[in-house]
Amino acid sequence: MKSIHFRTRLLIAFWLILIPAVCIPAFYIFKTLEAEIVRETKTNAFNQLALTHWMVKQKAPFHGPQPMDQWITRLGEKLNYRITLVKSTGRVIADSAVAFEQLPDMDNHIYREEIMRARKEGIAQSIRYSTTLKRKLIYAAKPIMLPEHPESIIRVAIPMSHIESQLTFYANRFWACLGAIFILTLVASVILARRLENPIDQVIQATKEIGEGNLDKRLEIDRGPEFLQLSTCINQMADKIQHNIEKITEQKQELEAVFEGMQEGVMLLDKNGRIKSTNRALTTIAQCVPSCIGYRPMEVFLNPEIQTACDDVIAGKQPKSLRIPIDEETIYEVNLVKIPDGGAVVVFHDISELVRLEKVRQDFVANVSHELRTPLTSIKGYAETLMDKNLRASTDAETFIKTIVKNANQMANIVNDLLELTRQQQKQQESFETVPTDAAECFSNAWEICLPMAEEKNIHVDNQLASPLVVSAEADALTQVFRNLLDNAIRHSPDHTQVTVSGLDNSDHFLFALRDEGPGIAQRHQKRVFERFYRVDKERSRASGGTGLGLAICRHAVRSMGGEIWVQSPPDGRTKGSVFYFTLNKAERENP
Repeated sequence: MKSIHFRTRLLIAFWLILIPAVCIPAFYIFKTLEAEIVRETKTNAFNQLALTHWMVKQKAPFHGPQPMDQWITRLGEKLNYRITLVKSTGRVIADSAVAFEQLPDMDNHIYREEIMRARKEGIAQSIRYSTTLKRKLIYAAKPIMLPEHPESIIRVAIPMSHIESQLTFYANRFWACLGAIFILTLVASVILARRLENPIDQVIQATKEIGEGNLDKRLEIDRGPEFLQLSTCINQMADKIQHNIEKITEQKQELEAVFEGMQEGVMLLDKNGRIKSTNRALTTIAQCVPSCIGYRPMEVFLNPEIQTACDDVIAGKQPKSLRIPIDEETIYEVNLVKIPDGGAVVVFHDISELVRLEKVRQDFVANVSHELRTPLTSIKGYAETLMDKNLRASTDAETFIKTIVKNANQMANIVNDLLELTRQQQKQQESFETVPTDAAECFSNAWEICLPMAEEKNIHVDNQLASPLVVSAEADALTQVFRNLLDNAIRHSPDHTQVTVSGLDNSDHFLFALRDEGPGIAQRHQKRVFERFYRVDKERSRASGGTGLGLAICRHAVRSMGGEIWVQSPPDGRTKGSVFYFTLNKAERENP
């Protein structure tokens, strides 16, 4: 039934109501008419019987059976129906439809229905088929008193043909009218069904288009107040859907922008533990090609700890947080939270820098403590020794005092370098005020400070910086950078060697290089030499009088002035030595 078209179902329902509503009253009327016609015919048969009974009685007596039969025959021909006289024994003595000679051959009528009832009730009637006349007749009979036959029965038989023709006529008219009604009703119902189906089709088409995303579709149906109200409701529904979708789309775009803009990697798992969605950061972290979607975390990160944590959270255990090292330098803090409807959200937060800074802080505290403890221990020991009056007068006292002064100077240098580093960090936060500065002049100032140390080790400096070399910098900070690099190079270079300083013009900036002929720096130490108190060879560095803060000061100063600093060891084409590079922006030319 569901597959039948709406119009067909409507017509079927209509006809199921119409056919009984029309046919039952029509059939009842036809049957009533038929009964009325039959009733009138029966009444007419009684009337004809009464007339015939009177005429026969008026005519009697008859002079013999044959004259009676002849007169009965003539009377039947005049009245146009059959007249029969039957004796009380059932033998036919006269019949207008049968010759006199054939009367003895006729069946005994004693058991005919109308005869039997007439003898009992005085008058009777029946309808049946006559085997003599070969047609259906209405029989009416009643007793008659004749001189020749005192207990006889007279019967008239009127043919049903005129009744049947009359009934056929009315039946044909009845069925013709009924057919016309059905045809007109069918045409009217089809037209009405089409008029009703058309707006329904419009509603279906509009809802389909709205469901497929055409939210600009609107209905305009004016087929009565019901359809007008329906179209208004659909239009209002489309407006609300469009408004809600626009709002949801806007929120979705905002969430996607936030999601994609996050530096933390975010991974969404479904209830089966497979990756459902990721942001750009997570794709970069996992290095998925082309996508991580559909895989399990173990298949992407090759880390059983992550997989176990994801399975536990999806299973309903408490949210977890763990640290996962991806490689030697990258560490992620992973937070997992279960989604109520199933699945989990996994967030990867890069804490590599925090871990590194924590380690630097720990190393800094340890190094400061160590750097200060060594000279303090020496000072304390020699000072306690000098407290002995006898030793104070000896020749060793002067050596002890020199050692105390030396260690005190070492501590002062450490404090001064720490103060200088702090000052540069503050300047970096407050933004360095750079001005056009001659880099060659700053180097000359730094060289004058380091000259005594260089002469002591007989180290020559090859200065390839041609003045003026104008950069955007702070003069004191740039002098400090050259001084620390020279100090570092001289301390770690063998006697009778050379330190080379050069500058290269690279369009928008200058590249400075300071090369020494020392033992060099191993590759594993090159990234950390700019950290505070980091020493490649601690004992040798401390013996040479360095504080371990010079390169850290250089890095902060160069970065504060907008440049970068790095080391290469050994230099290209050499097997030993180091070259420190740093860049500074060119100074903007002033308009004349």
